[in-house]
Amino acid sequence: MKKITRRTFMKVMGTTAAVVGLSACGGSAGSTAASASNAASSTAVSAPAAAEALTFKVAYSESEDSIYGEVINAAFDEITSKTEGRVAFDIYPNNALGSITDMLEQMRAGAPMICSMGFDNLGDVVSDFAPASFPYVFNSLYEVQALAKSDWIAGIESELVKQDIQPLCYGAIGYRHFISTFKIEKAADCAGHIMRMGPSSAAQGFITVMNGTPTTSTWADNYSLLQTGVIESCEAPLSLLLSSSLNEVCKYLCLSGHFVNPFSLCMNPTYWDQISAEDQQTIKSVLTDACVEMADQSMAKEDEFVQQFKDLGVTVSEADKASFAAVVPDLFTLLGLDPSIYDTIRAAIEANT
Repeated sequence: MKKITRRTFMKVMGTTAAVVGLSACGGSAGSTAASASNAASSTAVSAPAAAEALTFKVAYSESEDSIYGEVINAAFDEITSKTEGRVAFDIYPNNALGSITDMLEQMRAGAPMICSMGFDNLGDVVSDFAPASFPYVFNSLYEVQALAKSDWIAGIESELVKQDIQPLCYGAIGYRHFISTFKIEKAADCAGHIMRMGPSSAAQGFITVMNGTPTTSTWADNYSLLQTGVIESCEAPLSLLLSSSLNEVCKYLCLSGHFVNPFSLCMNPTYWDQISAEDQQTIKSVLTDACVEMADQSMAKEDEFVQQFKDLGVTVSEADKASFAAVVPDLFTLLGLDPSIYDTIRAAIEANT
């Protein structure tokens, strides 16, 4: 695995190891659950004193040459430099340390981990957060930053801390679009098809209310699952769809932009409390800046990515977004959530824009 942030800090190699799990909406898979659990459990140790140097393993679903991978790698490198080696990282892309679900479970159980959690994954823990991951809640990637400044998110954060989840920052990876072996232009086109989504109730429910059959999988398995017909569609930001070469097994791309892929980097509060106030501020500042940079790059390259798909022979369709948005009230009903939460979230965004 590539190590990127310990070039000048080899003195920390003998100190306490910790595991950091970063993944963007990666699914749970039986084949990875045991390995992820064992890897995390083997490194679950008592929280170290603040003065001790810490080395973390950073794992995520995307390839390291995706926008997500490049920006996140650079951010953790910067944190190591600015903390003068008190906090250092090794990088493990492509679900090398298991699924996002496995990581969340281990983190909450007390393992020293940082996980990149989609708002939908966190919504399965604190249900009032779930609608912040629903289709078309955000009108742009940057509105996630506006929501992060709100009193509403502060209230959600306090509830997450009670569940052993300490958010560090909030961002958006990029608009998610459907790539498939059949043509999608509107919500009704999804009916009767097996569609891979993230493991959260919100993501799975979105397919259910369109009368499709939802399923989930580890991202690295999606190429072969699409190739063999086990699944017929999956969705992700264009950068991830391209870096995963899914154009080789799917000939249709629907520019639905249904999610902006909002996420938060989180860790167990027990370990967060062991980091000095100065280093906490450095971590939050660098990661917040990285979230903005990620949005900037994603927006700048969106048209370029679409053209690349066209050049690769993929049929690109503009989505009837109104048809997808029309099923969102059914998603609230399916999950037993108060639809007024949507208005509350929109008001919080607009008050901080």
